[in-house]
Amino acid sequence: MPKRVLTVFVCGCVAAGAAACGRPAAAPPATTRIRLITGQQGGGFSPLGEELAVALKGKIPGVDFETIPSSGAVSNVEALQAGRADLGLTFADVAYIAFSGQLAAASRPFDRLRAIAVLQVTPVALVVRADLPVRSPGDLRGRRVGLGPSGSGTVLTADLILKAYGLDATAVHTETIGFQEAATRLLEGTLDAMFDNAINQSDSLRRAFRGGARLIPIEGKAIDSLRREYPFLKLTVISGAMYPGIAKPVHTIGIDGVLICRSDLDEHLVYELTKQLFVALEGLTERGALRAMDIDRAPATPIPLHDGAARYYRERELSR
Repeated sequence: MPKRVLTVFVCGCVAAGAAACGRPAAAPPATTRIRLITGQQGGGFSPLGEELAVALKGKIPGVDFETIPSSGAVSNVEALQAGRADLGLTFADVAYIAFSGQLAAASRPFDRLRAIAVLQVTPVALVVRADLPVRSPGDLRGRRVGLGPSGSGTVLTADLILKAYGLDATAVHTETIGFQEAATRLLEGTLDAMFDNAINQSDSLRRAFRGGARLIPIEGKAIDSLRREYPFLKLTVISGAMYPGIAKPVHTIGIDGVLICRSDLDEHLVYELTKQLFVALEGLTERGALRAMDIDRAPATPIPLHDGAARYYRERELSR
């Protein structure tokens, strides 16, 4: 190759290389962060939310999940309505009350709420100190009772139960406190009883049972009447294998847990999320918190389904 041509060729290569080096590197694909609001430590929504986030992680390209702690079911619907979260765990009654504009202190219906799936019945646990002669919720008159943290669905349900037994605010010394604090005070003897709703084993209740606390049945004529007035409540049991110290199943009531989201989430994103949730459910129902979930009841939500979730359920039904 002639010297002049070689020089031009080399210079051209160097110039091309310099131009390539001068171009900015391609930006990595944007990641969509989905904020899943769960619950308070010691309750049931916190570990369930973490379990769902782990099960969904990496299943949808470009989507990551972040769990956000909260006070519970009521706080979660408030956060979704305000845009502070994308997904949330709540109870069927709380979702319906909020969506229909009946939530206390709310000025209007929570119209940004949409449903993805009914999960499973969450049992209500009523726990008392070992040395108390309490056999039913009606025996709590004059006692100090922890209703759960402010903003939780447990407070709402506990209040319904106490009123069903004729126990109003003047008959029981109630406190809205966190589950862990309630368990600590129960063990210290400064609290007589506590309520806690949990799909799976609650850390606060596990601590209480290890300290000798007893689980009280929630059943009978008062509860039958309450269920006729409040159809969200369902009969269920807390199994003897769920907590240490429970010799046999204890009858109680429960409420469906519901996975909800904001109405303005992308339809395709919610479709994929619902699809991957059902893929993950095989493992979650075998060993996890949702082991008693009835998958056929998943679309039977108390508020409208998100369009993406509804599309998944239609396709799933057609493929059968």
